[in-house]
Amino acid sequence: MKTLKSISCYLILSLALSLFTSCDSDDDNTTPPITSGVSVTVANTFQSTTITSGVETAIEDLFMQPAGSLEATATIENAVEFPAYLLGLYDIDIDQNTISFELVAQAGDATYGDLFRTLETGTTDRYYFTFDEPQNVSGFSTDNDSVGLRIDANNVLVVEIGEGFEFQPGASFTITLN
Repeated sequence: MKTLKSISCYLILSLALSLFTSCDSDDDNTTPPITSGVSVTVANTFQSTTITSGVETAIEDLFMQPAGSLEATATIENAVEFPAYLLGLYDIDIDQNTISFELVAQAGDATYGDLFRTLETGTTDRYYFTFDEPQNVSGFSTDNDSVGLRIDANNVLVVEIGEGFEFQPGASFTITLN
């Protein structure tokens, strides 16, 4: 009888311990989607049925610049990582949970002034973010229906801006990562 009590006590303690240990980290995933302090490079492509005949084209080709010359690299920190990116078009800010774009080019801008419009069907402006190490992004939500996020790899995120986007001075959007 004493042995039975000892075994019962042992089983109850083991079960209780296992319940507390299994709850310890499984339910508390606090790893943010993006890691502060990592390096990220942004590159841009543009695809349009009218401008590029439907072919995704590096932005350098459209601006007749050397390949890769309009790419930029920054470290994720508490500042706008890419101020006035792409010849003064967007401020792009990345933190542990969001990617935010603000169109900073002004009406009459020498580079973009004639291009402001609502993006038409068949047009996609893509921003490739390549991190120097894997990130923890599993999904997203956005505050603009014309903007999406594609996860190409655990270190490559692609922001896609498409049909219906109001490509106008002051336009902005935020993608919330999870």
